[in-house]
Amino acid sequence: MLQHTNIGSNSNTATYKPTTTVLKAFHVLEFISTNQPVKPAEIASRLGLTRTNVHRLLTTLIEIGYVTREENRGYRLTFKVFKLGSRVPLSQDLREIAKPLMVDLCRAVNENVYLTVLYGHMVIAIEEVKSNNPLSLNPDVTYTYPIHSCASGKNFLAWLEPEERHRLIEAVPRERRTVNTIVENEDLHREIEKTRQQGYATELMEFSDDLNSYSAPIFDYRGKIVANISVSGPSLRANRDKLEQYLQHLLDTAHSISQQLGRKDT
Repeated sequence: MLQHTNIGSNSNTATYKPTTTVLKAFHVLEFISTNQPVKPAEIASRLGLTRTNVHRLLTTLIEIGYVTREENRGYRLTFKVFKLGSRVPLSQDLREIAKPLMVDLCRAVNENVYLTVLYGHMVIAIEEVKSNNPLSLNPDVTYTYPIHSCASGKNFLAWLEPEERHRLIEAVPRERRTVNTIVENEDLHREIEKTRQQGYATELMEFSDDLNSYSAPIFDYRGKIVANISVSGPSLRANRDKLEQYLQHLLDTAHSISQQLGRKDT
């Protein structure tokens, strides 16, 4: 077999020095990801950068779509960062493992089924299987939910490490979307404790007056929550009694996905 060697190229990357600007940009992205929303002065102080340098980096990151600025609050990452990260092997494995089980669950309950992950203080559906019901949820929407007003969000809060849970609870802007939305600290902590004890989360007209959802957590080989599987439908049809009938199917599906991700039975 003939092999062509490009004499003009240098494949020995060990001879290259890291590009300082690129390193600074990634340090800024990493800092924002764990402290968002964050203001330029804090970035400069914590990372040892000049304010001019920080503003230049932020301007570039905004221009290419990885950072956005919230008025009077600071800077945070965009969903473009999430989309980039969702292509890593774990996310791909998660989708590949979950999809056939989601199809089976959808057939059993005839309601929409979603696979969700956490991004900042938002919950994002990265995979879905739609039911064939004539009255169904809008199939053309990219589903993103504030963590406090959806079933999947409650699961994340219930199973995250206490420090991370506290940070999210303090950071999330708790908009009251319906009369049932939980916004008070005491009520939210009570709901989180209930969710952890029962092993699943409920959302009954909390994000929207016409939506109900039950969600079960998915754990990886470390026993850490990495995603949720949810059954959702219009509140007129998918009421509490109906969703309770689907609960065991939902829990079994989450358990099967977790096992395939390496979680050991406890």
